[in-house]
Amino acid sequence: MEALGIKIQEVTIEAYKENMDDFNVGLFNTWQWISSLTNEYTKDIYFHILRNEEVVGKLCGLAINQGKRTGTHLYFNGGPDYKEWSPEVFKSTLLQVRDYAKSKGYARLHFRPYERKVHDLVEVKGFFHTRVPEYVVYYDEHQDRVKFSYGFKQNAKKARKAGAVYHTSKSPEILDKLFALLDNTRLTRKDKYGKDYDPMYLLNLDKDALTKLLDAGIGVMHYAEIDGVIHSVQFNLEYDGKIFGLLMGSDNEAYSKGIPSFIDMNISEKAMEEKAKYYNIGSVPLDEEGGKGLKKYKESQSGRETVRYGYYSYFLSYPHNLLNPFIKLSKKLPNNKFLKRIRSIIKIFSFTK
Repeated sequence: MEALGIKIQEVTIEAYKENMDDFNVGLFNTWQWISSLTNEYTKDIYFHILRNEEVVGKLCGLAINQGKRTGTHLYFNGGPDYKEWSPEVFKSTLLQVRDYAKSKGYARLHFRPYERKVHDLVEVKGFFHTRVPEYVVYYDEHQDRVKFSYGFKQNAKKARKAGAVYHTSKSPEILDKLFALLDNTRLTRKDKYGKDYDPMYLLNLDKDALTKLLDAGIGVMHYAEIDGVIHSVQFNLEYDGKIFGLLMGSDNEAYSKGIPSFIDMNISEKAMEEKAKYYNIGSVPLDEEGGKGLKKYKESQSGRETVRYGYYSYFLSYPHNLLNPFIKLSKKLPNNKFLKRIRSIIKIFSFTK
């Protein structure tokens, strides 16, 4: 199970914690993130990546068992991450994880693109890929303060004139308020664009997971209130100078008074003072689902498009691997009713997040 001297070693969470920060781990490849997403169907799993017996990288994810229909999948939100990245080492790591998964009877591998440090596409035999642009404010590109567009600054000014006050919190009460506001944001976007969506857009993300993230110290909520009434709450992942905007919920008054811009401006100003590395504002939906406006909003606060790639194996074990020819066919041919039907069947044996 070795190539280029690379092999993987399953380790305990305690071993994974050792010197984790030396490996440039993204927020979704931290033990704090992964351990917070466990439940009765999901266990956390940790790997060291070794080259000639030296630990050169880290990778953690979830082993998800949802019964015989789907089998057990290995699911990674981010990573692998290394002291020094190279396409050969990355490719070899994915192949080693695939060999490990086959030997353990896993049905499939999912390497999601979030926070992946390297933005080049690497072709890996037995995997297909997806392309996801994220918008990131890189603080080392700004000398004294982040550049905001005129419209963004005017929105934040409008919130200040309305009496908005900015706070941070880890309190359960603010988390409860976030959930109420998330639903309002969902309904507002559904009315505007005619498309519904799940605010808990990542696998196993729910209130229990968010509570664990707060307890683990990686979750932080930023919110704004006027006259004691909270109008907008944002839940971020923050660790080692890295920030990811995970969730945001607002009421109608927040949108009319520019409060989301006010919160984001405060996040970046605070981050610059603390010499943070970056603020990942996330990706955007399709244009017809409001993506064009969200892209403009992210760019107006110096979010720079950063393309990342996700990697997914075909099914590794019988009988699920009988679907592999149909997956490959669906990647090559244009959309039609037959292929849509095939894709809907494949989804029954996989995950939608």
